[in-house]
Amino acid sequence: MTKKDYERIAEAFQDCYPSLTNMEALAQWAACRAAVARAFKADNYRFVQGRFEAACLPGANVRARHGY
Repeated sequence: MTKKDYERIAEAFQDCYPSLTNMEALAQWAACRAAVARAFKADNYRFVQGRFEAACLPGANVRARHGY
């Protein structure tokens, strides 16, 4: 996968971020995000899991080079 692919997936996570009032949905979203990030890390040793997880949050600048 390319960096552009990771960015698109992070943007998709932003789009499906649940309401903060629905804690169960938020927990499921976070668990899914972490599972996807672990799979990417297993596939690419240079992948930075924390950076990806931060990029999945609404409002994050997905294409930012810094600011995990």
